[in-house]
Amino acid sequence: MAYYPMFVDIAGATCVLIGGGDVAERKIQSLVECDADVVVISPEVTAGIEELAGQGRVTIQKRGYTAGDLKSAALAIVATNDGELNRRVHQEAIENNIPVNLVDAPELCTFIVPSTVRRGDLVIGISTSGSCPILAQNLRKELQQIFGEEYATYCNVLREFRAEVTERYDTSDERRRALERLIESDCLGLIKEGKIREAEERVRSCI
Repeated sequence: MAYYPMFVDIAGATCVLIGGGDVAERKIQSLVECDADVVVISPEVTAGIEELAGQGRVTIQKRGYTAGDLKSAALAIVATNDGELNRRVHQEAIENNIPVNLVDAPELCTFIVPSTVRRGDLVIGISTSGSCPILAQNLRKELQQIFGEEYATYCNVLREFRAEVTERYDTSDERRRALERLIESDCLGLIKEGKIREAEERVRSCI
């Protein structure tokens, strides 16, 4: 199967997560980072999930799954070791056209979650289409070394620069050339070295 890669805005969307262990906690963390409305259904949860609930970032229902729990879900994630439970949740999701992801059961997923490198606005997703998640995790670690924290600042600079050239230049070719001047400059290196004033000067010279 060839998966279609896409980034989805889930801010404010109800995401139901069945399961409360360590894997569930990692899934929840990524949902919370995207401002999803996370509902966790599990008789037991980790201390980390409890902490998120204490911060008002997730809602916990300490009980087992029952049919109808996905009623208001925009998407569902299942992170349990109970094969029969997983299949029941999967069935409800399919019957109601709710995207569903089951950990370690790619054959039952209608979407998969990539390993992700985040540097501010820069988001890099890596997937092996379910073939070998550990390979994706290793690639993520390599990319984290290549794309450091400086890229978060760099993306902010590029966003502001792009807005400025959009106002300044009339044609798309002029705007593209201005962006290429900045991207091909040493601005990123200056940011990485902490030379913010020099970086700002470089930005101005590329307008």
